[in-house]
Amino acid sequence: MHKNLSKFGILGNSEAMLGLADMTYAAAPHWDSVLLSGERGTGKELLAKAVHLLGPTRGAAPVIIDCATLHPATVEATLFGHERGAFTGAVHRKIGFLEAAHEGTVFLDEISALPLDAQGRLLRFLEMQTITRIGASKPIRIQTRIIAATNRDLAIDMANGAFLPDLYDRLSVLNIQAPPLRDRHGDLPILLDHFIGAKERTRFTQDGMAFLDEHPFYGNVRELRNLCRRLGVFHPKGRIDRNIVQTLLQTETKQLKISVMRSRDARQFTC
Repeated sequence: MHKNLSKFGILGNSEAMLGLADMTYAAAPHWDSVLLSGERGTGKELLAKAVHLLGPTRGAAPVIIDCATLHPATVEATLFGHERGAFTGAVHRKIGFLEAAHEGTVFLDEISALPLDAQGRLLRFLEMQTITRIGASKPIRIQTRIIAATNRDLAIDMANGAFLPDLYDRLSVLNIQAPPLRDRHGDLPILLDHFIGAKERTRFTQDGMAFLDEHPFYGNVRELRNLCRRLGVFHPKGRIDRNIVQTLLQTETKQLKISVMRSRDARQFTC
């Protein structure tokens, strides 16, 4: 019997989502690192929280780090900590996020944005399960589970020298792919009911629903959620036909399609 992830806010009963749930429940109980891959808007942060809550570290709140927002000059001190006097401005000892999450989970979102130097130190931690604060002489042994996420093709980053292959091998011990919405056949009604309600969904005309079924949703569930919000603001009453849906999706679809096409071009160029 298939499990589902609805209690974690991840909705859908499609074959793709049932497969995702099975992989998540299978991976979660172990201490191995988990790499969550998938396009933007596919719910990777929710998936990371599900892995955490189903796993051995569920008793502690996960430490969530957006690698894209870390300052290159301080990223290593942020992750690994530093001793007093380790550098100018280090007036106190600081515990890094990895050490603070001992016996818990660290979720590294947008792992591809992590600078190479920090990638090397993270790799050493995954290999040795020890960290050394900046300015310290002795390593500290800790047990922290790493869940990382990316919406990029890390094979391209590795080919371009922007991501360490050995780090990829360590992070992807358990690799889970979040499916795009266009591959989740039959999940649209469930998601619409969640975002606007079952009664409001009846406002869609047949051609309006047909348009949604055919739409590629390059922004995935996030794009659908944005559409539902626009409908509530700009079209709160009356029937929702194809023209209304198309108009409210048009601008976002163009921008997302350009982003996807650029990603595909980069993949072809490096292969």
